[in-house]
Amino acid sequence: SAEAFTVNRNLRDENSSLFDFFNARVNQERLEIADSALTLLDPSTLFWDGVDPVDVFFINEGAGYRNQLFASVNGGSNTLLFNDVSSTESILPEGDGPLRLGDGGTLGAFTGPTQLSFFIKADGYNGGTNVYGADPAANPDGLQHVMAYQYFDAATGDNWVVLGFEDLFGVHYDEGGYSDRDFNDVVFAVRGLQGRPATAKTPESSAVMGLIAVGMLAGATRLRSALG
Repeated sequence: SAEAFTVNRNLRDENSSLFDFFNARVNQERLEIADSALTLLDPSTLFWDGVDPVDVFFINEGAGYRNQLFASVNGGSNTLLFNDVSSTESILPEGDGPLRLGDGGTLGAFTGPTQLSFFIKADGYNGGTNVYGADPAANPDGLQHVMAYQYFDAATGDNWVVLGFEDLFGVHYDEGGYSDRDFNDVVFAVRGLQGRPATAKTPESSAVMGLIAVGMLAGATRLRSALG
């Protein structure tokens, strides 16, 4: 199980070039992954790589909500990682946001096959109750709310997964809903995870719109090749 999580490190301080690499791919309108080195993953297939420590770092957020981030190990209870995912430095800054971009900590030590799942509670800091994770069927609106990408850092030999969450309920406002489906509302990077590439399947139309809006991968690795 996960240990108590303490924010006591900062990726920007430890490895500014890597932080900048991740953060440069987040902007106000979408989570953009523009490098062929980054592989689109199925976010429900994230496992500890058995080698690296599992470290979780806040990259940025473009949310009006004050979201909370949780993790679950092997389907167990959720562990609160960040009580208030907001910052004075983020895309949509909060004057009293507690985080610096890059803040993070170590999730814990594991033995044997270990699957990790991540969730947000939308506006949880202010009492919100909608919880969104990698399984669309378990989300309140039945839609996809997280994107996952894998990156191997050749300089350090570390495996990374970058995740971007959408915190608004429902379909895109062009379809009559209230969501922008931009998947940049909570963006963080996790060292020590690997996952399976996204399978060739056709998600619901609103998810397709969200994925297209996200921009995903450039050139031959753009989203349409990932979805088939």
